Amino acid sequence: MKLLLTSAGIKNASIRSALVDMLDKPIAECSALCIPTASYANPNGPSSAWNFVSGQCCWMKQSGLADLLPSLRDTVYVGLSAGSMVMAPRIGEWFVGWRPPEGGDETLGLVDFAMFPHLDHEDLPYNSMAHAERWAADMTVPAYAMDDETAVKVIDGAVEVVSEGHWKRFAP
Repeated sequence: MKLLLTSAGIKNASIRSALVDMLDKPIAECSALCIPTASYANPNGPSSAWNFVSGQCCWMKQSGLADLLPSLRDTVYVGLSAGSMVMAPRIGEWFVGWRPPEGGDETLGLVDFAMFPHLDHEDLPYNSMAHAERWAADMTVPAYAMDDETAVKVIDGAVEVVSEGHWKRFAP
């Protein structure tokens, strides 16, 4: 499976180019599936969507989607914010707002690093580099703090940062 893990989606030409390269065909010839969007129509919808993509409420695991993802060899998964973070082994205490029944901050573990998205975003004052450094200090895997102009491309375990903005990699 190929992963393009973004903070805010396909925000610039570099990230778009990375996506096109990963697809192996023009975007117009591709199919897309976006799962959590329908939950926005429900009461409390936006938080339900967040809970789904961040692994909270355990729906990705309970539905079987988490087990299916690694077998989708010809699929490109594009994550956005929590949809990217959920691929990590953990999200870190900084991002825990609700604990699954088994507790902890564990997520799907499909990559061997963690992400701190929306670095230095004007509407998220706590997503500063200083807070990212404190978050990363508690992580047991490499971690990336990244702004909305940055993505992490993963193909068969090989990791490449694609950025027109700023980011930092922290060692565990």
